[in-house]
Amino acid sequence: MKKAIIMIVAFIVCCILTCWGAVQQAPIVVCLGAIASTILGSVVSIIFEAIDFHGQGLHLWLQHLGYWNKEVRLSISYLFRIEVDGKYLMVKGNRLKRQYQPVGGVYKYYPEAKPVLERMKFNLDTKMGNTDETDDLRIRIKGKYLLTFMEWFMSMENREYDPQREFKEELIDTGLLPAQSFEILKYRKVGVHNDGIKYSTYLACDELLYSDIFELVLTADQKHIIRDAVQRNPEMLCLASVEELRSQCCNGIEKNLGTNAAWIIGE
Repeated sequence: MKKAIIMIVAFIVCCILTCWGAVQQAPIVVCLGAIASTILGSVVSIIFEAIDFHGQGLHLWLQHLGYWNKEVRLSISYLFRIEVDGKYLMVKGNRLKRQYQPVGGVYKYYPEAKPVLERMKFNLDTKMGNTDETDDLRIRIKGKYLLTFMEWFMSMENREYDPQREFKEELIDTGLLPAQSFEILKYRKVGVHNDGIKYSTYLACDELLYSDIFELVLTADQKHIIRDAVQRNPEMLCLASVEELRSQCCNGIEKNLGTNAAWIIGE
């Protein structure tokens, strides 16, 4: 604590001397201002090095302070970017009527992770009606634990990290795609969606929506199968252009796209 106070005092003194040197003409004052300016840069650098951002950057660090004692809803998910002929595969969601969205869903945590989450005083979030999915990483914690949670999540310890489960549940188990043609999935992580904490008017709460974006690497045969599946199942599947992802509307007003649709193109 004493070290932090000393650093803050040094920062303030250097700021004053730098400003004074900038407005005064006396050589000694100008010299003091130049020295203070140099020291100020070093002080700022030391302060940044002393702060533990948990690998999440300044923005989220500031937010976790601002929401210190406020409850924040977390939805930690992954989405597939499945491109065919310059368009992207969307599948009908289970919760909202007539909403199509990218293949994917929230990660799950393993039983071994529960003690870690309990130390963060987490609560399950069921605002989306997921009362039967008690192992989803759709939870609520106070802002003070946000960086600790993200550090645990990034460690991949005792939680799901392979995105194939939702692909299988949404496309294979439903019979939309043949299992034998997609026994081996090739994919690569191409991005992350994380805009920090924002207020959700839909759920009336502060929330952080995080999503890993994976690109499915398709063979020519797999692309052909997906084209056929979309034609055979227009009520369950659609291919949306970039413009449609942005407007959240595929084929005019016929199909509603989820707000997360544009995440797969980095928006």
